[in-house]
Amino acid sequence: MNYELKSLHLIINPNAGTRQGRRFLPEMISVFNKAGYLCSVYVTEKRGDAVDFARAHAGEADLVVACGGDGTLNEVITGLQQGGHRTPLGYIPCGSTNDFASGLELPLAPLLACDSIVFGNPRSLDVGLFGSDRYFSYTASFGAFTSVSWSTPQNVKNVIGHAAYILEGIRSLADIHPIHMKVTADGQEYEDDYIFGAVCNSTSLGGVLKLDDNEVHMSDGLFEALLIPFPPDLLVLNRILSALRTRHYDDPSLLFLRASKFSFTGASDIKWTLDGEEAEGAPVIEIRNIHNAVSLICR
Repeated sequence: MNYELKSLHLIINPNAGTRQGRRFLPEMISVFNKAGYLCSVYVTEKRGDAVDFARAHAGEADLVVACGGDGTLNEVITGLQQGGHRTPLGYIPCGSTNDFASGLELPLAPLLACDSIVFGNPRSLDVGLFGSDRYFSYTASFGAFTSVSWSTPQNVKNVIGHAAYILEGIRSLADIHPIHMKVTADGQEYEDDYIFGAVCNSTSLGGVLKLDDNEVHMSDGLFEALLIPFPPDLLVLNRILSALRTRHYDDPSLLFLRASKFSFTGASDIKWTLDGEEAEGAPVIEIRNIHNAVSLICR
């Protein structure tokens, strides 16, 4: 037997989703051990723990694996970026929606995800830089449905899954107001009142919107942006809803953009969501594509 084991840091959020990561932890470690990895486990206790650990220790391992929801993955990627680490990354998706994993067709069952990491190959992926020091792996959004992912109780998400996001969003539609924003995409300016905006590198946004697989390329150095202008009447609103339902993002009622750098100028109190987690806004927010920033192990 070869005892020259490679090192693996497993960063796990035990409370993510339905807590599958916690339940399958011994079996996951066994899969990695049999594949020749000496596995050390770091269990997060609060928000920010995964960032701190990855920033300080990711460079010590041959492989880093994030086990949790999209928020946990976001923290690990943030730690990798802040620490300047190029350590390959594996992902065991155990969240409520797992948008990022769905976009990459990663296995959602924990042990199958471990097998995919063990037998997979590294794939370079772009990462988004939000402002000066925040990162996102698949989406930064504002407006309608934006606060849903971080305001919906975990037990509600566990019971009804993706529908929780939509139902909670509909419940608050009466409180949604137009957001005046000037958007610059690689030098091209757009200014309007919007009810929703998202810069993304994924085909799924919280179970609310689904982009065409042919429209999204996760390592091309570009992000896709979908902006929904405020509808002046019910006719336009119905047209918007129909376009979203049928995924006709080229409809004139919507604005679909592709660029490597975006700038959003608006009110400072606008709330944003990064990979399902709340983020503070600013009068000017710059979003930049960090090309091939992460090496993710995919089957």
